[in-house]
Amino acid sequence: MKKEFSVSIIVCTYNRRKLFDECFESLLNQSYPKDNYEIIVVDSSDDFSEELIKNYKEKAERHRIMLKYFYQEPKGLAAARNLGIKNARGEIICFTDDDCVADRFWVEKLVEGFDNEQIGGVGGEIKAYNPKTSVEKYAKMDQESAIRNSFLITCNAAYRKDVLQQVGRFDPIFKFGADDNDIGLRVRSKGYELKYAPDAIIYHKHRTTLNDLIKQRYNYGVGEAILSKKYGYSSIFMQFIITKLLGLFYSIATLPIKLEKNMQILNIIVTSAYVLGMIKGILFDRYRGERWKSEQIRLEFLEEMKILRAFRKLRKKYRLR
Repeated sequence: MKKEFSVSIIVCTYNRRKLFDECFESLLNQSYPKDNYEIIVVDSSDDFSEELIKNYKEKAERHRIMLKYFYQEPKGLAAARNLGIKNARGEIICFTDDDCVADRFWVEKLVEGFDNEQIGGVGGEIKAYNPKTSVEKYAKMDQESAIRNSFLITCNAAYRKDVLQQVGRFDPIFKFGADDNDIGLRVRSKGYELKYAPDAIIYHKHRTTLNDLIKQRYNYGVGEAILSKKYGYSSIFMQFIITKLLGLFYSIATLPIKLEKNMQILNIIVTSAYVLGMIKGILFDRYRGERWKSEQIRLEFLEEMKILRAFRKLRKKYRLR
């Protein structure tokens, strides 16, 4: 008989009320037993009010679901998630974002992934929510690839609460992205596994304009550069930047022979923003927290940067020892 875990769903929102309302509605209608999951909202929006809290709590009561609603001054997504974790009663903590809509069986399928004690985290599939523009179709999120690189994309992720406590929760220094990568690396460093649950589906509302996508990917680049400094592998990260630049030059050189030129041009622009963010992070940003020194982390970080796999491919191709 499968164990039925108690669950806390944490969703953080900041000035996206319409998006949040649709997300909240999907969380109220989960197939998981109503008396065994709670919803924790951390709101940092400008329009926060007691009347809003009252309305949301009344809606949750009609669904017989416990709602905990907190306001926190804007400190970044990692800090908001930490406030949620601090107030969670669930053994399993599920995370999503305010620009997401959860499938009815989302929680149920995530929880099923914790089928042994070595599973520290489970991530589900992330599908685009009604994509219309080229930008929305381009901005996909690949959870399987993320797990191979030792982290979970946190808009569709669940962790054991005790594991999050062991690793010290999310690092609030990461305000530009890479908080997902960081928590995944630390969970893996404790010997836990991350698992993919393809039937646990979240529909994500991707960026709709090129400008927004450029900003997002630039910030991702900055965040990952700071991540490399936390673990003391800036020199390895520079190699990663070089491989990205080589890939970018290749994309530009092969543009004339590509059939889908619009997507290729979009890829060149977005990758350029990402690389510029990484260079800016390496040159001008510092990690101001406690640095980690761990052989396991070092190996996981190398794998994340895809350096080892690139070397393995070259070695196999040229039959090098």
